[in-house]
Amino acid sequence: MIGPATMAWTPGTSVGSRIRLQQMSLSNGIRVVVHENRAAPLVVLRLGLQASSSHDDPAMAGLASLVASGLNRGTTTRSFAEINALIDAAGMSIGASSGRHQSSVGARCLAEDLGLAVQLIADLARNPTFPDDEFALLKGQVLNGLRQAENDTGSVAHRNFRELCYPEGHPYRLRPQGYLLSIEGIGAADLRSAHAATFGVNGAVVVVSGDVGPEQVTDLLEESLGSWSPAGVERGAISQPIRPAATRHDATIEGKAQSDLVVGVPCIARSHPDFHALRLANLIFGRLGMMGRLGESVREAKGLAYGISSDLDAGLGAGPWTIRAGVNPANVDAALEAIRVEIDRLHRDGVTEDEFERARRFSTGSVALQLESNDGIANTVGDIILHGLGLDYIDRYPEIVGAVTLEEVNRAARLHFPKFDDLVVSVCGPPVM
Repeated sequence: MIGPATMAWTPGTSVGSRIRLQQMSLSNGIRVVVHENRAAPLVVLRLGLQASSSHDDPAMAGLASLVASGLNRGTTTRSFAEINALIDAAGMSIGASSGRHQSSVGARCLAEDLGLAVQLIADLARNPTFPDDEFALLKGQVLNGLRQAENDTGSVAHRNFRELCYPEGHPYRLRPQGYLLSIEGIGAADLRSAHAATFGVNGAVVVVSGDVGPEQVTDLLEESLGSWSPAGVERGAISQPIRPAATRHDATIEGKAQSDLVVGVPCIARSHPDFHALRLANLIFGRLGMMGRLGESVREAKGLAYGISSDLDAGLGAGPWTIRAGVNPANVDAALEAIRVEIDRLHRDGVTEDEFERARRFSTGSVALQLESNDGIANTVGDIILHGLGLDYIDRYPEIVGAVTLEEVNRAARLHFPKFDDLVVSVCGPPVM
């Protein structure tokens, strides 16, 4: 085993009063961040890689997602059945996924099984073979899921919204899971080629939280991942999309009893200086309580939606601000008009002091709750690293939110949340009778 002397340590970075993070690097440059939590004999690990759907050729949309889903279908050292037998015998869970910004391979296990979990994560990340027979089964499952999505009004409305908002070639335009036509054209050899080209140590990060010391886990990771050498891909800059012209698109699916609406525009990146103010504005508008003002007005008071909310999807690039609702097909236009009224009220009157204070308390409290589990800590730290916020971000967060003023929230909302007539509207439901 390779000992700590080979490691580059950043000793004892203290992050807030709740968690303490230790940061180091493997000999090949993979960054490791460990939170030692002895409260229970459990450990969560997440290996984050720069491979993502942003590297997919549009004609092969969904390739990165297929690669991640196929990692456990067999490796050069273990078959799919052998991998599952080891996982089941240890009672652990292991999974992989790929999104717009990164791919990840993760595990949740007992502390006594940490060595096995590290070995399996490394094996899946480094040595997948994507056997033809297993790939055929995986592809069939993915195609079935996409067929279901094409028969779901919410999924179709959101797909059309993305395509209306982002230009050809933009990584936020296409569905990471792909489309029926693109997945149909992908073979097992494409997965092997994509894995070889995109999986590697550039920007790779392992986040660990649980009943383990940093030296122990780093020794295990060095043994399993330290000799891994392919560079993989670099995470490229995400271009700022030109704000699309206001438009409305209606799609239909036979036999449906509900229509779904997606309304919004590309908004801001997570790094934008207005992010915290705008997040508070969105919490008030469409998240807090009964889904904010939208829920209180459109759903509760007017009865025009089965459910409604808004979301600020600020990523490495300018993700969308969206309002999503499920409505009776007969109420589509009335629901859209009710949304217009609430947007106008936000622009005209802004948010109140009481709403502002509630949103600030919720924002700081929700982060504290995320740190109550190993999964929450691993996910939070992974997000902090992805967005380059600094490992002291949790320590600084209450002060950051506390420094936001009511005036900044109202200014940000008026600047970044357009009037209704400047939004993209995507509707999908049954044909109009």
